[in-house]
Amino acid sequence: MSFAFSEHEKQRVALASMIGIHLDPIGYTDMAVTIVWAVLIFMQFLAVAYSLHHRRYRPIQNAQPLLMAMLPVASIAWLIGDIVANDIVHPSQQWMRNCIVLVVWLRTTCGQSLVVSSLLLRCISLWFRYRLHRRFTPLISSVFAVLLMAAATIPSIIITLLPTSKTVTFVATIDACIINPQFKTAATLLTWLMFAFLLAAFCMLFMGTKCAHNEHVGVALAWLILGLATWFNTYVMYVKPMYPASLVLRLCLVSANQGSVLAAWWAVMGRAVYNCRFRYHVHLVEWRLASKAAQSAGT
Repeated sequence: MSFAFSEHEKQRVALASMIGIHLDPIGYTDMAVTIVWAVLIFMQFLAVAYSLHHRRYRPIQNAQPLLMAMLPVASIAWLIGDIVANDIVHPSQQWMRNCIVLVVWLRTTCGQSLVVSSLLLRCISLWFRYRLHRRFTPLISSVFAVLLMAAATIPSIIITLLPTSKTVTFVATIDACIINPQFKTAATLLTWLMFAFLLAAFCMLFMGTKCAHNEHVGVALAWLILGLATWFNTYVMYVKPMYPASLVLRLCLVSANQGSVLAAWWAVMGRAVYNCRFRYHVHLVEWRLASKAAQSAGT
């Protein structure tokens, strides 16, 4: 995969200029940012492996490390979709020219939707524990997971069956994915309706509910981070529709998306992982005391 200013790249920039688009060529800055995020995701997986290795440590077990491991998995799909669809790498393979795969499946379904579904499952599990005082059993978890998966995949299947001219299409002249304006408006509206629904659900689930270890704070922070990243995506798409042509915007967008997923994981898991590493026994005592206090208050 070349990041040099090749003849093909010169031709691409010239063709874009002819149709009124100022195109920043794909170069070593794109490569550097891609490598940085690949390294950060690898380091994130080390933290995930650590949390899974210590999953029997009660504070980590309480944070549901296996469920939260879905976030860095989603970040890989999101990164692949972003770096190809946003013109950070050359679409050298045929699948890299399939904008439905890149934008709808990798970025949205396997990326953003998987992150949102994982956090929503986390909210529901806390609601079961602290509001209903019931175990969030594997069977119940599986039922909710299937419902959330269906909610994400059914619209994606419908979009895949639509003509690309009505959704998102690949323009070979400039090697870029172009989104249909009506489809962009519908997708943006759907995204923000989803966030409004999640906000309402979060408020209903946790209104008057006391979590023993303030777990809802981490989830709320994760929602806030993802909401800010979504706002930035929306802003860029409407203010600068051809944002992949701008080196600064395309790299900022990828960094915002990847940074939000990594930060969301740390918002939920960070305290438990930190205390497991540096305050193992002390924090375990604190955690047990807080659990007993919550049980006493609930009885």
